[in-house]
Amino acid sequence: MTARPDVALVTGAGAGICAEVARRLAARGTGVVLLDRDAEAVRRVAAELGPRCLREPLVVDVTDTAAVEAAVGSLDPRHRPGILVNGVGGDTRARPVTELTEADLMSAVAHNLTSVFTMTRLCAPAMVEAGRGRIVNLASIAGRTFSFFSNAAYVAAKAGVIGFTKQCAHELAPHGVTVNAVAHGVIGTERIRSAWAGKPPEWTADRVGRIPVGRFGTVAEAAGMVCQLCGEDAGYTTGAVVDVNGGLHI
Repeated sequence: MTARPDVALVTGAGAGICAEVARRLAARGTGVVLLDRDAEAVRRVAAELGPRCLREPLVVDVTDTAAVEAAVGSLDPRHRPGILVNGVGGDTRARPVTELTEADLMSAVAHNLTSVFTMTRLCAPAMVEAGRGRIVNLASIAGRTFSFFSNAAYVAAKAGVIGFTKQCAHELAPHGVTVNAVAHGVIGTERIRSAWAGKPPEWTADRVGRIPVGRFGTVAEAAGMVCQLCGEDAGYTTGAVVDVNGGLHI
């Protein structure tokens, strides 16, 4: 089944950056299919989008491969995405490697890397058939370097997203499908602000003080770059990792 260039599938669309990505894509006329495991949150976003949300959201945990396969397989041919935004993941637990276990690593990989792998392998064939597609993966500054804010399991998983992005870009470029990653720094989503809310003021001041622009990024700034890479005029950009981090990693 051929992908539709005017349809986007956005994972993690119930909140934060990917909810804003869905809003912006819808505002420019793209039909959107939303996916998130939080049914209440993703249905609120769907209600905001109105007719630009093409169907009931896919309420799926992306770590459940069989459920993801069933959800993507259930899409009407009119809703096969020509744009895929892989946005699930995140870990605000700043723990040393000496306190991590293999279970922490497997969980980080399942949420941040395996989910990207599964969604890509399921959606890319229709894009190849159509001769055009856009895939944007949310990596992280953590995958570019070390992290002050998270842990080694998360860093390893996001580094894997970057490697996967580059290989897919190489393989899919001849078919008109671009694959890029956006490596966000600290973005002031509700989740991040909630995670930092209980920290001592001096802890927060120290972390923010490491960011050259001296503040969190906004959700709008984070989503804007993702949407740019989804556009028609991004056809000559592939295999890129775009840094959106306020100068924290240059």
